Amino acid sequence: MLTSLAHRARRMCRGTCAPAGAGLVTLLLAVPTLAAAQQSAAAPPEPAPLTIFGPQPQQNERFKVSSEFVAAWSHDGAQATLGLEKQARVGMAIFTVTGRVSPRVRYVVSVNPVNETASRPSCGKADYFYPNNPSLYTLPGPNVPCDVEDGLKRVDTYNTFALDYINQQGMLREGYLDVQMSRYLRLRAGRFILPIGLTPQETGAATAKDITRIQRINAEANFGAMFAYSARRRSGQPLIDLAAGAILGDGNREKDYNWFYFVNTSLDTNSAVTAVASARLRPMTGVDLRAAYKWGYTGSKVERLPTYWASKRHDKALVFSVRLSPGAWGAIFGEYAKYTWGPTATSADMLGYGELPGIDKAGYSIGGELSAPVFTGVRIGGSAVREELSRDDSMIQYLALNRLYRVEMGRNDRQRTLRAFVDVGVGRVSLFWVDVSNPFPWVSAMWPVTGPTAYTGRRPKRIGVNFSVRTP
Repeated sequence: MLTSLAHRARRMCRGTCAPAGAGLVTLLLAVPTLAAAQQSAAAPPEPAPLTIFGPQPQQNERFKVSSEFVAAWSHDGAQATLGLEKQARVGMAIFTVTGRVSPRVRYVVSVNPVNETASRPSCGKADYFYPNNPSLYTLPGPNVPCDVEDGLKRVDTYNTFALDYINQQGMLREGYLDVQMSRYLRLRAGRFILPIGLTPQETGAATAKDITRIQRINAEANFGAMFAYSARRRSGQPLIDLAAGAILGDGNREKDYNWFYFVNTSLDTNSAVTAVASARLRPMTGVDLRAAYKWGYTGSKVERLPTYWASKRHDKALVFSVRLSPGAWGAIFGEYAKYTWGPTATSADMLGYGELPGIDKAGYSIGGELSAPVFTGVRIGGSAVREELSRDDSMIQYLALNRLYRVEMGRNDRQRTLRAFVDVGVGRVSLFWVDVSNPFPWVSAMWPVTGPTAYTGRRPKRIGVNFSVRTP
């Protein structure tokens, strides 16, 4: 229609009216464009795209959302005493929000509503020894009621139904600020996971049921501040990362049976800070070398209520890690760790044991992984890990000193793990088999210590399947 009007205008206007006709044609042609522009400017913004889970948040530099979902079905012989060896649970439903408040300041907040990692005080059970029974340590101290629901099932890190391996502050897993101070230097402050050793994902593990015990001990989140230095090659690939900082809190307290009346492990019972230093070197593609050192204490010496289970303990760690990955098809990895635990000399003397030396807890793990693509976006593979670590800790030392339950120092805990997995996009399904050789299963309430079947029972082997999805 506009073309027809323009043609008629050109026929009617000749000579002097040509400029006016040209202006009219231009105006008529511009009207639709102007109208469309006005409609576009006035149109409301498009709503967030909907998914089966509701609106999908828009991702930008100020607000980014990622998630991690991990569930598992497992058969765990350690829980066979109560007939609860077969369990299917969601272990992690982690939501992480990150963003920038300025070009140099970045924030991270990560929450996991599934918070059931910590051991609970037990009411005990006839013929069994429960190290988390409050009657062991509360006689001179405050009254600690037992947990009827979870105390028998969340005994310690050897006997629990929990799938997660990080002690949280309620729902909060991590929450910190990263400040870029220069091209190479940054500061992290808040609650964060300590950079010690290999992560479970780097060795093919998904939950507390199939990670190594060294990784279980190293997995710790606490409040503090840490400086980090990072350098890269000219190609942009990372070369070296150095970190040093100080933390507060007792995230590793209960792993050495320092129950401390079962107060929240995010509370700092220690009067001194813990120092942490780590280094990571990647001299060439596929070579990853790491070292970490932690020096500190957990708990405090409560002189008015002296008890072995609420005392000041050593909390030192030296960890060396290596991961060699020549290609996407495989990797070889290993770790050596030496921990120093046990009551300090002043605490041991207060409790009447004289000057006890620190407990050295050393061991190693070694393993490998192979995988191959089978279809577009589908990859299959498997991994194998062997670990040997000293079983010595404060509880073993206490029982050995008092000649209880056939316990002695110097024995090792061994573990063999086999996995097979299928990766589909951002998801993974993995089968695992874990052969556990625990020298004293009865001190974690797996086997009875009195009665006709004392010191006998089912071996704490584990088998199961993990389901995990991680969005970037």
